[in-house]
Amino acid sequence: MKKLEDIPKKNIFEVPEGYFEKLPGIIQARVTKPEPVAVRVWVISLKYALPLIAAMAVGIFWFSNQSEKSFNEQLASIQTEQLIAYLNDADLQIDNLSETVTWDEIDLIELEEKVYSSFEITGAELDLLLEEFKEPENF
Repeated sequence: MKKLEDIPKKNIFEVPEGYFEKLPGIIQARVTKPEPVAVRVWVISLKYALPLIAAMAVGIFWFSNQSEKSFNEQLASIQTEQLIAYLNDADLQIDNLSETVTWDEIDLIELEEKVYSSFEITGAELDLLLEEFKEPENF
């Protein structure tokens, strides 16, 4: 068996002249070089994504309008007598309704105008109503 000391010691690798002086510049050039492939992939994916997003937006807008129209049509097709009978039979309380319905100022003004525009009451009829709902004096 050969001993380590018996192996001749000579440098078998040769370094080109000025290699280590140029090495930092070569590494820096490779590191700062942008990758054009990443930009190209982003542009290609954007090219396919934009039409898909536009189609989804149009679909959502279209179907939301259709469902609103169909709901309004269904609601308009219900006769007033049927609606009154349903509300009389249903076990609804004002507290339950007030929790689920939110009113803004415009809605309240429109409701007030509809309610008061339907009143055609004279002063004598108003006096009778006030007498009917007057609190008892024994209370």
